Amino acid sequence: MSARAAAVIVAGGSGRRFGGPVRKQYLEIGGEPVLLRAVRAFLHHPRIASVVVVLPPDDVEDPPRWLADLPVTIVAGGAERGDSVFNGLMAVDADADADRVLVHDGARPFVTADVIDRVLDAEGGAIAAVPVTDTIQRVDADGVIVDTPDRAALWQAQTPQGFPRAALVDAYRRARADGVGATDDAAVFARYAGPVRVVMGAHRNLKVTRPEDLPIAEVLARGEPG
Repeated sequence: MSARAAAVIVAGGSGRRFGGPVRKQYLEIGGEPVLLRAVRAFLHHPRIASVVVVLPPDDVEDPPRWLADLPVTIVAGGAERGDSVFNGLMAVDADADADRVLVHDGARPFVTADVIDRVLDAEGGAIAAVPVTDTIQRVDADGVIVDTPDRAALWQAQTPQGFPRAALVDAYRRARADGVGATDDAAVFARYAGPVRVVMGAHRNLKVTRPEDLPIAEVLARGEPG
């Protein structure tokens, strides 16, 4: 079993795809905010030493009460996701018993302890993912199919994504110095630090991205054990 880890929960986006007055990470499913469900999975996990939550800058001074009351560190996100992850990494307590860090999307409310454990148990860099089941087509700018990749080699990335903490911080510092945009932690780590493997995620580890995801999330929430 690996040492205890820190978790950075990234919820710094504006939720533009949803529109409306409430950011998607604060919307309720099953009577609870999406972000609260995501954060609680890590707070309740015995191998997680500390949790950092990255919020939109406008929300940091006055976060939702249900979040402010939790034992988490709240920091402001940046212009892009990579900036938000970097801010979260910088906020991890240097004295925390955490030589590994997990980065998780705050819009994934159904992550389980088993998935977290599998990412923690992997050596080096690792991400939760699931095998692709649909046929994937690669198309050109006109929408014409140019290639049909073998789906046996394709996995759909999820979070959490886990890495040796010092190596991920160094990789992000180097990416920023080189002007490399960082939309995926695994890509940054693979570029500067070493290989990244996949471990089995879960199909119920849904990311709430668009309005049509909410009814699915409600069904998943109703199916949880009481």
